[in-house]
Amino acid sequence: MATSEYEAMAWYYDALLEPVLASMRRRIVAMAEVRQGMKVLEVACGTGAQAVRFKKTGADYTGVDLSAAMLEVAGRKKLECLHADGTNLPLPDAGFDLSTISLALHEVDPVIRRRIIEEMVRVTKPGGILLLADYAVSARRDPYSRLTGASIHLIEKMVGGSHYSNYRVFMASGGLDAFTRPFGLEPAGERRIFGDTIALLKLRR
Repeated sequence: MATSEYEAMAWYYDALLEPVLASMRRRIVAMAEVRQGMKVLEVACGTGAQAVRFKKTGADYTGVDLSAAMLEVAGRKKLECLHADGTNLPLPDAGFDLSTISLALHEVDPVIRRRIIEEMVRVTKPGGILLLADYAVSARRDPYSRLTGASIHLIEKMVGGSHYSNYRVFMASGGLDAFTRPFGLEPAGERRIFGDTIALLKLRR
């Protein structure tokens, strides 16, 4: 989705999506095993819906997003986030115990997608964790999985434009699992949700 589209929907983003995504956000924090004082980076932090959950654990949280309107909403939640590009993070090497991104990789150009992960790897400590959440190609054929997959496709198609084109390339290439393999990161955990249509991948740097 273009930054301008996020600017337009920032004020109702939480009301629209949080009822659906709240369970995923709880699982991300649990899977990350966040502890008091742990340095956490979230790329594409948006309105800070995930950030609030990280902060409750006592984490030392940093969020980054390109949308000024989304960050304004996050600011109202008393979150301090950076207005910056995930492909060129204004952050030092190896500064974070955990770097995470949720449901943003599929919507950007493949070159940008790779650059975001390269930057996340750069700023994560050796032995630290990258936790990625995005669409997966589900092997399930039960009604729930089929309905969820069809609903996701319809939503992405309705958004249209480059967002939909990038989503189609992402899924045709094998989704999140296939995308992460070339980076050589060590698998440290995996969970599938919503009929296996979304993967939560825990990878060690």
